[in-house]
Amino acid sequence: MPIRSLRHVFVPLAVVALAAGLTACRGEDKAPAATDSGPIKIMQIGTFESPNLSLTDAKAGLDAHVQSINAAGGINGRKIEVQFCNDAFNANTGAACARTAVSDGVVAVVGAASSQAPAALPVLEAAGIPWLAGAGSGGPIEGTSSVSYPITGGTQSMQVGMGRLLANKGGKNIAVIVADAAAAYAAADDIANGAKAGGAQSYRVLAPLGAPDFSAVASSALAKTPDAIAVASTATDAPRIIKAVRQAGFKGNISTLANIFKPADQKALGDLADNVFVASSAVPVSNTSVPQVQQFLADMAKYHPEAVTDNGSLGTWNAVTFFVEIVKRLDGQVSAAAITGLLSKLDKPIVLGTVPDYAGIPNPPVVSNYPRVPTFKVYVSQATGGTLKQDGDPIEPLATK
Repeated sequence: MPIRSLRHVFVPLAVVALAAGLTACRGEDKAPAATDSGPIKIMQIGTFESPNLSLTDAKAGLDAHVQSINAAGGINGRKIEVQFCNDAFNANTGAACARTAVSDGVVAVVGAASSQAPAALPVLEAAGIPWLAGAGSGGPIEGTSSVSYPITGGTQSMQVGMGRLLANKGGKNIAVIVADAAAAYAAADDIANGAKAGGAQSYRVLAPLGAPDFSAVASSALAKTPDAIAVASTATDAPRIIKAVRQAGFKGNISTLANIFKPADQKALGDLADNVFVASSAVPVSNTSVPQVQQFLADMAKYHPEAVTDNGSLGTWNAVTFFVEIVKRLDGQVSAAAITGLLSKLDKPIVLGTVPDYAGIPNPPVVSNYPRVPTFKVYVSQATGGTLKQDGDPIEPLATK
């Protein structure tokens, strides 16, 4: 089905950030030559600490898997050496991280959890350094850049999936509640696209960021008697909006994003979380029938027990799986050029377990706007009994009926 507006990605907790005018040393403009000995150097770029957004769990997920791999002897006997670069939710700093990746000779940026991809990726493109399994929070460039290799549709597909899953469950008139911030408006369009693909109509309701009370927002949403509600705001506000809607008397289905609906939120909502459905780009972490989820939980418990085990930390853990499986196929010669060369002519899919197997850049594209995204499938989970349980097979949010 044609997509009218899939040009932007709403980053949870995102607000407009002012450029800080930071400067950084310019690195070399070429990627390092292949090596077959010593540690394999990678980088993770992410908003690990900032006044507006701190994705510490995304860092923990990648680090836990790297430590687990190294403790088991590394990849073909070589340890992974990871450098973490905090973009501070700032474009100049994100670009500086990319320049450091070039100058320090990393072979790939892995599992980026950064909204600063538009600033970082051009630097990496010039050096030929791949951006592997990014979270998709950096916007359209992650689906179009010549060095970006996403393994899922990320935040973009999850937002479209929010609308589609409500339509699939019988919703016909869907209220879409989004944060009243420019970065969030496109999220409403994405949700509307998913709803339309499923035969439903929708309307947008804006929720002021950080409002002390969301009862007025709930009243506005319910004024048009919706039979389903989608909530895409910040991780702080979304649970409060869901609570306000429930307290206003709405008993129907609600959808939201996995990365803004944490286990603690579900626990705090109690019975009010019933009939809340969560869209994610990977299986829920409660699905321990998947061996990779079992390993993820074990790694997190051992190396980062303080971190939240959710879609965000699982996503960056997945990124390491992707990287490891690539390196295993390189016969020891590991470089940025070798990685991109292998991915350009992948002869068999890479098994990932928690997301669909990676079969390379799709031809033709799954979604024309994002030619490098290999799958737009979305996993749906239902909040029930204090946990998120996977609700059936993953859905194709833009598939025709």
